[in-house]
Amino acid sequence: MAYLTASSFNQLVNNTEIKNLDRIDLQFFISNIIDKQQLFYFFNQFDLKKIFKEKLILSGDDSYGLYYKEVPERKDNLNYVLKLKGKVKYHKSKECEALNRGFKNFFMPPEIVKLKNTNESKHNIIVNEIREWFNANNFTIERYENGEINSNTITRLYNDYFPEKFGLQRISTSQSNNESNDFQWYVNKKSENIQLDKSYFDYNEFLKNIEDLIIKREYLCNSKTMQNLSRYDYLFESNVNDITAVISSRIESSILKEVDVNFINNYGVNRLKDFWKKHRELRLKAYSELSEYFKWNYKLKEKNFDVVYLEDFNLECCILCANK
Repeated sequence: MAYLTASSFNQLVNNTEIKNLDRIDLQFFISNIIDKQQLFYFFNQFDLKKIFKEKLILSGDDSYGLYYKEVPERKDNLNYVLKLKGKVKYHKSKECEALNRGFKNFFMPPEIVKLKNTNESKHNIIVNEIREWFNANNFTIERYENGEINSNTITRLYNDYFPEKFGLQRISTSQSNNESNDFQWYVNKKSENIQLDKSYFDYNEFLKNIEDLIIKREYLCNSKTMQNLSRYDYLFESNVNDITAVISSRIESSILKEVDVNFINNYGVNRLKDFWKKHRELRLKAYSELSEYFKWNYKLKEKNFDVVYLEDFNLECCILCANK
């Protein structure tokens, strides 16, 4: 049997598909997900199917013909100094050190991360050189945690070399001794073990949070027009041309109803993007509440995943568990 971190469980959900379900409508949501009509309108079809997949996996319900795609190996996004690679892991023991160790790495400086969008070739060259530079200087997680090096040390040496060679800005450092305001290279994200303890879930608090979110959404989406447009909150960071093209197309095809063809010109793109941003925040909170509810309701704390099942999804046993 096996255990997963929240991140690994999320990968599992994302790479599971439902054979016998084309669309989730309101009646299906009320009957099969949660009997809370107002909550249905928070979500688009992607969210609805994802939360239903969580419920099916946790409950062990196979009546909808779940099938899997292989969970891909982690792709190195070049945002960190230490490479991200390898398959997603599962663990054979709740006491495994790696299950609770979390994610430790060094951040790439923000200027270099942004360079990926403007000059990808230069970005890749600098990332590779910084990684080689870390190796050459023996800048390791262990040495950082032991206090042999710190962010100011790395920044000072970085500023002596990289800005001049690549035409970059120096990383600023405070004149005072308050290092908390300076760029921090080291990142340590604690693992969220999905073995949920019932004592950490308050069902009444969950219901209260859901009602609060519903009230906030009703206030935000105070007309049929805004209610219908809320389904497109994934466009909140898109440019004017893309937003106009998508919304105009949906209006012309009658997919988007109760929205005037001149709405964007009259309302303004920036106001619309701000609306979408606020709605997206409510939607993500609502999704998180539902997800935690299912983990509690279906006793995830007591659920062990079958090893063969996980390996079919291209997950592999962590090396510490495998060597025991």
